[in-house]
Amino acid sequence: MDFSLDSWQADFANYGMWEIPAVLAALIYVILAARRNRWCFLYGFISSAIYIYLSFHLKLYFDTFINAYYVAMSVYGWIDWTKEDVENDAKVLRIGWKKFSYYSIGIVALSFILGSLAENFTDNSLPYWDSFTTLGSLLATYWVVKRYIENWIIWVLVDLVYVFVYLAKGLPLTSVLFFSYTFMAIFGYFNWNTLWKAKSA
Repeated sequence: MDFSLDSWQADFANYGMWEIPAVLAALIYVILAARRNRWCFLYGFISSAIYIYLSFHLKLYFDTFINAYYVAMSVYGWIDWTKEDVENDAKVLRIGWKKFSYYSIGIVALSFILGSLAENFTDNSLPYWDSFTTLGSLLATYWVVKRYIENWIIWVLVDLVYVFVYLAKGLPLTSVLFFSYTFMAIFGYFNWNTLWKAKSA
């Protein structure tokens, strides 16, 4: 990761104006998602669309892909949550620790494979970290839509890695955003877990 002052200042000067609305929309998305409010997907759509531009120009190609995926999942999530009236339905689910472990091991293994390919065949600036955050985000986003509680655990891990990735790329507000995401994900986990326990009682 390049933490040199010159590199950081150059990136921030070029992309800071795009970062502010992306960060604000992303914050609103996570807050609403933790509360199971379907409007989260509108703000997720806006934020992800901006980050497609930012990620591509910062040579985070896996991150560009994941944000395009977020845009698509925002549309899918809005339709799915509207159809099932999630806001008025306390239904949340668990995938279980055994399956969770399998998925986690798979993400780490695939991160090394994709990272190696990106390192050798592209000019991706952070290939291994970029692949890990992308794969983790893919899984966690799908689990949000399907309302699996464990999505929040994946998000905690991914968000912590993103803190350093975006700090290295000269996007300090985004780095702070993902640091705050970590705590929001913890809140989301306990909030959904409370609903799950109430349903199971």
